[in-house]
Amino acid sequence: MNVLVNAYNPTIYELSLRPWLYELTNKYGKKISKLNDIPMEEFQNLKNIGVDYVWLMGIWQLGKHGLDFDKAHANDYKSNLPDFTMDDVIGSPYAITEFVCNSELGTDQDIVNLRKKLNDMGLKLMLDFVPNHSAIDSPYRTSNIDYYIRAPPNTPKPYDSEYYLPDGVSYGGDQWDGFWKDTAQWNYWNNDTRNYLKSVVKKIASMSDGMRCDMAMVILNDLFYNKWKPQLDAWGYKRPSTEFWSEAIKETKQQYPNVIFLAEVYWSKEQDLINLGFDYVYEKWLLDQQATLDVGKVRPILSNLNLNYASHSNHFVENHDEPRAIIKFSGKDYISCVAALMSYSIPGARFVNHGQLEGLSNRLDVHLRRSYKENGSAYVKSFYGKVMAILKREVFKSGNWTQLTVTGDQSWKFFAFRWTNASDKIIVVINFSEGSGYGLVKLSDASSGQQTITEMISGQTYVRSGDDMRNNGLGVIVDGWNAQIFKYF
Repeated sequence: MNVLVNAYNPTIYELSLRPWLYELTNKYGKKISKLNDIPMEEFQNLKNIGVDYVWLMGIWQLGKHGLDFDKAHANDYKSNLPDFTMDDVIGSPYAITEFVCNSELGTDQDIVNLRKKLNDMGLKLMLDFVPNHSAIDSPYRTSNIDYYIRAPPNTPKPYDSEYYLPDGVSYGGDQWDGFWKDTAQWNYWNNDTRNYLKSVVKKIASMSDGMRCDMAMVILNDLFYNKWKPQLDAWGYKRPSTEFWSEAIKETKQQYPNVIFLAEVYWSKEQDLINLGFDYVYEKWLLDQQATLDVGKVRPILSNLNLNYASHSNHFVENHDEPRAIIKFSGKDYISCVAALMSYSIPGARFVNHGQLEGLSNRLDVHLRRSYKENGSAYVKSFYGKVMAILKREVFKSGNWTQLTVTGDQSWKFFAFRWTNASDKIIVVINFSEGSGYGLVKLSDASSGQQTITEMISGQTYVRSGDDMRNNGLGVIVDGWNAQIFKYF
């Protein structure tokens, strides 16, 4: 039996900042383009549904080069936004010139002031750290060119524009995705670069309660050398004795002990980053198996759940890089909902993307200020309206978690998870398959005698014998691709 005691399981809500301000401008019928313009009731609404961290994605300064680059690739956006106009292009938030507040949004002091307001209402602020690369027009390319990966000194000029800028600085890239030609690649084997970027991490920590670190695995020494070996060797750079992350996180937490680090990570490097100090890491494997709609692919992940790994995982069904959840789950909104509840019912951070709770299907491209207009899914809105109110209870944030066994001929359909603390005993029962099913779940901690139990999604109550629930099990009938949440005593 897997049991986890007293881990913290926050809810993190991603807002694509500039598109959100555009949305608010239309909602309120007045221009909302600055951090100081945001009505605080918008944040209060997030607090009310149980959000702990608000990630304002895309707050840092961008350059003209990135915007011009994106406008030159405008035809790429029409598949996501059929009524696209050039005004919709706002530039990639991942081509950052400097880690100062985007002047379109305000100042660094405005970020600090907003964080104070959020903290006062019980919310925390998360910001981006993009470690791998800068924008091409970062001032550091002029002032500190050796901060960057550069063509080997004997490379004939002009440099090959597939890989290099005219001054020999390499485009940003990683070993699988090629090159991002709106970015310039930092050199993590140059100690001066590392020290500069560690200072950036500390600056972000001084202004926020957490940071989401973009593609965090690509700067691990092994992967970095795999990608940049010819350039590093030619310039005589030696492998650092430590990983950047272990230094940056340790030093930052000495100054800012409460700041959390969230890694975007793939390629089976999740545990490595947990070991280096990350509080939470993206956990995409579960999502990808859920999306097969095959309970047999999901079962081994949850049956063999490593609790240390799970409690450091960031569970999601969508984010700005992924398709919308409904699309990921073959257009079936109800399956996207039960998959989300499953992910949110195990230990770890619960990640919510803006638009997910409204059941949007159209993706918001990070280069654009809006997605294609739609009404969303009434089923999804209703589902999350009920479920988020349940998940905000303290028992789901910091209670004790146990995975329970469902018995019976149809037990293969089911997963069951128990959350308990001093005031609540709750079980989540999920049928992740077609067709309704019946099973029994033994509740070893049920109190003796008759008691009224509540199914929290529907509000229905049932009278059951605590002794029977303890000895034989609570009988549950759950529709296909659905769930029930029971509160008992």
